[in-house]
Amino acid sequence: MLHPCESLSISHFKYEGRWNCKSNLMNHSFIPSESNANKLETWQYSGGHSRHVCRKKKKKTRFFLGLCAVNCYTQWYSGLSCPEWNIPFIQQYQVARKRVFRYNMIIVMEKLKDPKYVQAIEKFFGVAGVTIRKMPYCEKESHEANRLIPLVVSDEYRENMTSLNQLDIKLYHQLTDCLNSDTMYNNFGEWQPDRWVYNMPK
Repeated sequence: MLHPCESLSISHFKYEGRWNCKSNLMNHSFIPSESNANKLETWQYSGGHSRHVCRKKKKKTRFFLGLCAVNCYTQWYSGLSCPEWNIPFIQQYQVARKRVFRYNMIIVMEKLKDPKYVQAIEKFFGVAGVTIRKMPYCEKESHEANRLIPLVVSDEYRENMTSLNQLDIKLYHQLTDCLNSDTMYNNFGEWQPDRWVYNMPK
């Protein structure tokens, strides 16, 4: 899990919302510039630059959400944000909160910079190397494009996104504020192999 505004929404814009990854950034002849970039100011809707639209399959509306700028966790976890269903965001939030609190483990990505948190996670799973990561699709290309054309984020935009993402921010704090104390890491469980049944090959 990431903070809904700075770490999720703005990062998502830089990764996929500023330039299309498949048609632009993966095209080696494409040269990123300010003139061919989508604008951050329009990145303020449930579907990124526009309102979220669900897909239809066999005449049935199916929830699918790729690009997202506002209350993404509420939408992803509830799966109820199709406009045709006309379900208020507060109701979507309530469903999302109920579902996400059923998870046994939620990893807060920003906390992976904290060695104590990393140690607690590795202890929980019984494996090392939690912070070792592979390169996601298009990450190299998007990083290079944003390095060449640095994104400027105004305080006004941040304030607006904070207001628009109130439900996600509330959910984020409900899930992560308990980690603000170092002693909380002592409450993490520890991997115990003898408590698990393995499906060993015969």
